[in-house]
Amino acid sequence: MPNNLHVSLDKSTTPWSLDVDQQGNANHVSRSPSTQTVTWQLIGNAASGSFVALSDPNPGFAWVGTAPAAGIFGTPTPSANGNQMTISDLNNSASTAGTWTYLLRATIGGTVYSTIAASLGATTTNPTIKNK
Repeated sequence: MPNNLHVSLDKSTTPWSLDVDQQGNANHVSRSPSTQTVTWQLIGNAASGSFVALSDPNPGFAWVGTAPAAGIFGTPTPSANGNQMTISDLNNSASTAGTWTYLLRATIGGTVYSTIAASLGATTTNPTIKNK
């Protein structure tokens, strides 16, 4: 099952923020002997944007709180035009199960927006990847 997550700009928050649609448990990754891919796609009012470069001091992807153990996830990789970000996920045993919160950042119309996570002290949407 593909793990495709749609990301749009939520204008109901102050300041505006990125919203990751996790409906239908799109953020849940089933156990498999093979590496799987999680993909975030900027859509709708965020479609013209691009994820912030990983080399930036405030990169387009970061783990929040406790990071997963080494070897579970690969390095996040933005697409050539920057409107997609992918990460590999090796969920092949009970030791790779867990739930991890992350932060995304994207530039849309010249402004950098991010998802809202608990560590930022605001109302949280806590986007997560859950290895089942």
